[in-house]
Amino acid sequence: MIDPRRSPEASAEPRDGASLPSAGGGKRKKFSVLVRRAALLAAIAVAIAVAVGLSVFFAAAALLPAAEGIAWVPALIAGAAALAAGFVSVRLLADRLMAPAFEPVKKLKDAAVAMSQGDLEIRADETADGELGELGKAVNNLADQLSRNMYTLIVERNRLRNMLNGLSEGIVAIDREGKITHTNPAITKFFTRQKLAIHLPDPRMKLIDDKSVWEDFDAVIRTGEPSTRNLNARDMILRLTITPIVDEIGSIAGAVGLFSDITQMERLERTRREYVSNVSHELRTPLTAMRALVEPLSEGMVTEEADRQRYYGIILREIQRLARLINDQLELSRLQSGTLAIQKSVMALDDVVYDVCDRYTTIAKEHGLELKVETDFTQCPHVYANADRVEQMLIILVDNAIKYTEQGSVSVSGDWDDERVVIHVKDTGIGIEEVDLPYVFDRFYKVDKAHSGKGSGLGLSIAKELLKRMDEDIWVTSEKGVGTEFSFTIHLPTKENED
Repeated sequence: MIDPRRSPEASAEPRDGASLPSAGGGKRKKFSVLVRRAALLAAIAVAIAVAVGLSVFFAAAALLPAAEGIAWVPALIAGAAALAAGFVSVRLLADRLMAPAFEPVKKLKDAAVAMSQGDLEIRADETADGELGELGKAVNNLADQLSRNMYTLIVERNRLRNMLNGLSEGIVAIDREGKITHTNPAITKFFTRQKLAIHLPDPRMKLIDDKSVWEDFDAVIRTGEPSTRNLNARDMILRLTITPIVDEIGSIAGAVGLFSDITQMERLERTRREYVSNVSHELRTPLTAMRALVEPLSEGMVTEEADRQRYYGIILREIQRLARLINDQLELSRLQSGTLAIQKSVMALDDVVYDVCDRYTTIAKEHGLELKVETDFTQCPHVYANADRVEQMLIILVDNAIKYTEQGSVSVSGDWDDERVVIHVKDTGIGIEEVDLPYVFDRFYKVDKAHSGKGSGLGLSIAKELLKRMDEDIWVTSEKGVGTEFSFTIHLPTKENED
């Protein structure tokens, strides 16, 4: 019977995997089926072996005569044999009874081995009782955490790879031994890959065929100091920045190099320097001339009235030249900044062309030249443009043609189709060398360096910007010593413009 004084918890038999009370009445300790079965089998084995051995021993002792003391030896031998037979029987029974308990352990081991080999989809058995079930849950939780971490790492790796591949700068990383570990596609834009040679002294030269680059990498790894310098490659100017890679213990683990194309930046910087130099020169020339004339006038060195008037005339011309230079600079700056609005309308070209040519006919004759119009512009269709800007274009081109033509003629002609009119200004002047043609529309560029006083060098730049703002184009053809021809387009109005 169950003692009614005992609590139900104390009277209840412990289930498989349940907690057994400790000797000190403290916290309960859980035991698995495997442990409990092993302990039970051990107890049964000892009990059966002892019982069988004792039974055989006493049976043998009872059957033998008491007088014969020597009979105890066979009895002991029989008891020992019975004891051994009992242990063998218990071993066979233990194997049969323990086999179901060892199966969860084998499955758990197989799951752990698969996870260690990278298979994070497999799961251990959590239904086993006691410690095996808890261990299976712990292994599965570990696999879930590893799967999440691996997924996060793969996502971050792919994101970083896409970022590096999308950079316009070239990236090269090496380890502490100097071997290349990472590159991105942009590096192939800067350097030509070399075919693998049999006796290539440095295999890294296959990627970048510049020995000094790899010497810089090796120096950074050796010293731990970053390096920055410029180098030339494929007609480009590259800025190479090499930074050491430091690991968690503070030692050099490698180096990474960033290759940036600064060609355009260097060209802009060179243009800026040239622009400042040209502006300073163009401003200094009239100022120097005026100072040379004003000083003798102020000191009373010019006594004749005719000389004073001549000095005044020269000063006035230099002031006008300086004003034109400043106005041209402001005009070009407004055009390039986009702040100057150009209103276009339907207009006739014949009035503009003939008016400009009439004004410059006298100037051409003073230079011993003939200015002629070779096309009947009264037959030219109306165009869609700004009349003042077209007149300014013609003035710039005709004026330049007269300045740089010593003998011969300057002609204005045109041709047209259903979309546009092309106006040509041709001269028989000094011409432009082929190497200078790409630069004739640059600021302050002058073909005839010996006659730099003929203009500021901004006229063609203004013409280029004017036509660009009107969505038109200009180009030049020339032959040294033969002549030059500038041509620009003006489009005809569309139906929307006519409305």
